[in-house]
Amino acid sequence: MKLSTKRNSLFLLLSATIVLVPLVLLFLWSFSDKWMFPALWPQEITFRAFKQMLSEPNFFPAILNSFVIALTVTIITIMIALPAARYFAFQTKLSQRFVEVVIYLPLILPAIAIITSSQVLFLQMRLTGTFFGIILIHTYLCLPYAMQILLESYRQLGDGYHLTAQSLGAKRWRIFWQITWPLLRPGLSTAATLVFIVSFSQYLPTFFIGGGRIVTLPLLLLPYANNGRFGLASTYSLVFIICTMIGVFILKRVIGGKQRGIKR
Repeated sequence: MKLSTKRNSLFLLLSATIVLVPLVLLFLWSFSDKWMFPALWPQEITFRAFKQMLSEPNFFPAILNSFVIALTVTIITIMIALPAARYFAFQTKLSQRFVEVVIYLPLILPAIAIITSSQVLFLQMRLTGTFFGIILIHTYLCLPYAMQILLESYRQLGDGYHLTAQSLGAKRWRIFWQITWPLLRPGLSTAATLVFIVSFSQYLPTFFIGGGRIVTLPLLLLPYANNGRFGLASTYSLVFIICTMIGVFILKRVIGGKQRGIKR
């Protein structure tokens, strides 16, 4: 028993180290003006990166655009994935393995091939440089994540509750809101938060389909990281992490509701 406890403690310590070390480095880089090898700590501390970030004209519009796109994509993706996952979970015509291959197909194919071919189609439909075009491509790329989580949630839930309520005379919408929705909340909350994070962090689809007209936070962050400006890149990364945490918290509160019961 003691050996198992020590292993769990070591595993927890290792996991915390893996998570916290990159965050500490980001925090130090965001305040460093000079950090040369072999110094273990920044040699000069400054707030210049924060001042430059806040003076960027597209900074606050980029945050707003990222939130609007990610939240809209989350809502649309969940609305599509809920009925689709229920159908594929309980249908008997197609094998479950084939269904999973179809769901994962957008993730199996090279992203750059999908995005460039979509750009040609969106140019013909005059959707390039529009919020609607970005939301469409994000929804296409995020749908497999939501589908797989909700598909497994429906499989674990089964159709017994639905059939029992239906045999007692309950209508379909009442069954959904009073039985299916509460039981699906954990999986639904996980799917929504994952879709939000994936959409919020998209760079290539936003860059190609947006055509540079619609700026999001990843579009501001990645050029600094690629050019070796680690101070500004770390500062934007901290803001990125805070924004995703806020979005996840909102979705958890809206979908997950208040936690009830006894804590053990």
